[in-house]
Amino acid sequence: MKKIIAVALIAIFAQGIVFAQKAKTVAEKDVPVRYVQDFQRNAKDATSVVWSLVDSNIYDATFVNAKNTQMVYRFTPKGMETRYMIPSKYYPHAITDTVAHQYPKHKVTSLYTRNFRNKVTYQARIAQKKCFLSKKEKNVKLLNFETDGKFIDAEEVK
Repeated sequence: MKKIIAVALIAIFAQGIVFAQKAKTVAEKDVPVRYVQDFQRNAKDATSVVWSLVDSNIYDATFVNAKNTQMVYRFTPKGMETRYMIPSKYYPHAITDTVAHQYPKHKVTSLYTRNFRNKVTYQARIAQKKCFLSKKEKNVKLLNFETDGKFIDAEEVK
């Protein structure tokens, strides 16, 4: 009986992990050819490339460029978005102050500059921890900012 319960708990736990992971790592051969060609044309110096399937037709290529900066190219039917990941020690105070005042129970989990169709903005991903012992998050949001740190809007993440 104990074995059956243990197997059931493991199956439930494993299913939870699968649903909790939004993006799925994929091999480059499984990415549409036009996205791979665009990536190779724009990121000739890329190292440590990892492709992810974010949604049914949205792919991310996460990599490190020649300047040792982590970047992400997001490919969608609407175009390519470039993201420059910002290390936490360089987060602009205007953004961290906004998060602290408007979302006091949240922490910034990642921050990057976005360049989509020649419009550059910041996007911060914020979340609360479900429990202080857990890495699981709740109330995840994406906050958009102008380059001067002015708050634009917030989006709920499912």
